[in-house]
Amino acid sequence: MAPGILVTCLAGVGAAAVLRVLCWASQFVLYHFWRPSKPLTAYKRAGGDSYALITGGSAGIGLAIARNLVSQGFGVVLLGHLPDELASAAKSLNSPLVRTLVVNARTATPEQLSTAIESISDLNISILVNNVGGFPLADPPLRPLSTLSTAEIDAHVDLNARFMARLTNLVLPLLSSSSTRQKNERSLILNVSSAGRVGMPWIVMYSATKAFNYAFSVGLSRELDDDPATAHIDCLAVTLGEVQSQANVMAEGAVTAEVFGGYVVGGIDGAVRRKWREVRPYWGHDLQLGLMDRVLPDSMLTHFSREELRAKKERWDVIMAKRR
Repeated sequence: MAPGILVTCLAGVGAAAVLRVLCWASQFVLYHFWRPSKPLTAYKRAGGDSYALITGGSAGIGLAIARNLVSQGFGVVLLGHLPDELASAAKSLNSPLVRTLVVNARTATPEQLSTAIESISDLNISILVNNVGGFPLADPPLRPLSTLSTAEIDAHVDLNARFMARLTNLVLPLLSSSSTRQKNERSLILNVSSAGRVGMPWIVMYSATKAFNYAFSVGLSRELDDDPATAHIDCLAVTLGEVQSQANVMAEGAVTAEVFGGYVVGGIDGAVRRKWREVRPYWGHDLQLGLMDRVLPDSMLTHFSREELRAKKERWDVIMAKRR
């Protein structure tokens, strides 16, 4: 190849790379720093009050999302397993459009879950937020897989994956019912995943179930798109990094659950408009995940994930030693 042609080809490759970075940067800025003043209006029902069903809604990210939805005029159904905590959360929202459902995501039978959903079938449910999840095992939560009991492995699957799949299956008819919506009114499903879906040491089962959440959400989104009867239902995986919450007290310096809830509610419209199947509502998490997914080689990703989780694991070990 002649030197001139080689230089031209290399210049073209460089220009294409620069253009790609500029396009990504402009989209990043437009998405994260321009948000609608009245989000989620497409999911409001003209014929009456519109409700969101939020699992894990009594505290943390779930309650923060509920608070932001109430501020936008939605009613909410908070689902959790602690009656007193649910009652306190409902009272804190200071809205007449609040209901609670006491359901244990780890142990609920299909019959119990069906009964719970039947009890809210009179509401215009337009949004489902599958938020419940966590580390259902005794402290410390960061441990090698070999130290987990069979019951603890099953608990991860029950809490983080099976419950979400069963609940979504039961709620889909409410989201697609013509009796609870008019033409051009849309419905929404949000499935909370995690940066851990890439596969993290010492939280292997949590990572695996969050990868399930992501794949479940993307697959369901494509399925719903294909059927005219359900094409009005938008489905997104909500992927997050560290968030300070009741269930994650070790997330020092991270965005708080209360703030993150605002990012979620404010960031859905832009994601749907761009036809995304995954949304990373908080800009800091988006940067982190972008590096993990597109830039870092596996050797660096492995190193950084090990070091971050090793430090957290060591802090837990210190706490556990003081308790003995």
